[in-house]
Amino acid sequence: MKHLVIVRGGGELASGVIHCLYKAGLRVIILEKEQPTATRRRVAFADAIYRGEATVERITCHLAKDVKEAKQRVKKGELIMLCDPKGECIKELKPRVVVDALLRHENVAGTSRDMADHTVALGPGFCAGRDVDVVVETMRGHNLGRLIYEGYSYRDQQSDGGLVGDPANLEHLVFAPVPGKVKLLQNISMYVKKGEPLAVITSKGKKTEVCATIDGMLRGAVHSGLTVEKGQKIADIHPRMSREECFAISDKARCIGGSVLTAIMAWESQDSKKSKFPFNHISFD
Repeated sequence: MKHLVIVRGGGELASGVIHCLYKAGLRVIILEKEQPTATRRRVAFADAIYRGEATVERITCHLAKDVKEAKQRVKKGELIMLCDPKGECIKELKPRVVVDALLRHENVAGTSRDMADHTVALGPGFCAGRDVDVVVETMRGHNLGRLIYEGYSYRDQQSDGGLVGDPANLEHLVFAPVPGKVKLLQNISMYVKKGEPLAVITSKGKKTEVCATIDGMLRGAVHSGLTVEKGQKIADIHPRMSREECFAISDKARCIGGSVLTAIMAWESQDSKKSKFPFNHISFD
């Protein structure tokens, strides 16, 4: 499939990128795993894996059962998701651009420059000019969204503006105290109090209650029924967020989305003499 962008990952930041690219008129297919663990599910297309579709700010992503269906629906202009964590469909689809938006701080999916004509990756774990063509800085601060064409992004990645490992900066996150299956007791966009039960984790017949760590808006939680590991993030509470903001793409995601679009358009402009068609034209081999 020509003139196509494949985005690996459908989490919060990935969805900000996807929303920006799709709204700009690019054709996009999202690749996700069987059980996505995104917590900010109201602004993550990853939820389409569980529900068959997911809508973020008036743009709906549809889950396709196979590559054949994905091709047909993308040709009609739909935003499509495939369950393909290994990216096995990339060789068949032959996208013009691949964006690795998994944000795992290392290249766990094996994204490489030979996957497409142009490759982009978010955050640390990639070397621009070697692993991919462009790396986008994802750390908040002066360089957020900066396009890196040689070398790495800032390696000491921060968490929401604070240093990783600092308890004061992780208090808003809720982690699973035990492994097991999660059952949510609260809905995203509900105000919760510190100590209030958020979920129950069942493991080997034993139920463990998980409570809110601070007062605030429950802005994210994993999908109820998901099996988690001990220490895995299962919820996110924001002390000052409004209910409406739980359903809106964040400033960080919008910034990174704009940066990825810039990276693609800058490359397309340089490559325009070789390209017969604009990016919003779709055709099949």
